Amino acid sequence: MKHLLLLFSFIALHLHADESKHRIIGLSERSREQDLREQVKTMPEVELAAFNFDTAEVTFRYDPAKLITNYNPKKPPTPEVITKRLEDLLRAASNGAFILAPLTALPADKLQKIEIQCGLLDCKGCRYGAYIAVAKLDGVEHATVNESALLTVLIDPAKTNREALEAALKKARVELKTL
Repeated sequence: MKHLLLLFSFIALHLHADESKHRIIGLSERSREQDLREQVKTMPEVELAAFNFDTAEVTFRYDPAKLITNYNPKKPPTPEVITKRLEDLLRAASNGAFILAPLTALPADKLQKIEIQCGLLDCKGCRYGAYIAVAKLDGVEHATVNESALLTVLIDPAKTNREALEAALKKARVELKTL
C-alpha cells in the first residue's frame, strides 16, 4: 500500500510538474554531487530532474501549486518568484552550502580557463574554502578544486582575471604555489 501511495505521488508530481534550470554555487568537487542530491531530497515537492557537474547546472522539477504558498492558477508565479522559492529551500536544506546563481550567459568557447595551484588543502572543508573564495566573484562562471589542490576556474575575461582570483584566495588565507 505504501509503495502504491509513493507511485501515485510520483505520477501526480509529473503530471503537473514544471521545470527550471539553474547554476549551483557549492559544487566545489565531484564528491559534492552526492551531497547536493541528498540535500535536494529533503526539499519538499522538489526533484532533481537533471544534473551536469561540468557546467554546475541543475534542472529542478516541481509542482508550482505545491511549491508556492497561496498559489493562484489565474496569476501564476513569475520565474523570479519560483527561483527565489527554490533558492530559499536549497539554502535551508544545505545550511547555505549550495546556492543558486544565474545561468552562464557566455558560450563555452568564450570562457577562459585559469588553473591555480594552491598549497595544502587536505580536506573537503579546506578545498571548499578555497573554492568559495573565488566562486562568488563576478565573472566566475564555474570553479572546481581537486584533491591535489588544483583550483580550476572558468571566467568571463571581460569581468575578472587571474590577479583578481589570486587576490581573493590570498584574502581568504589560501596559500598559492608558484609554478
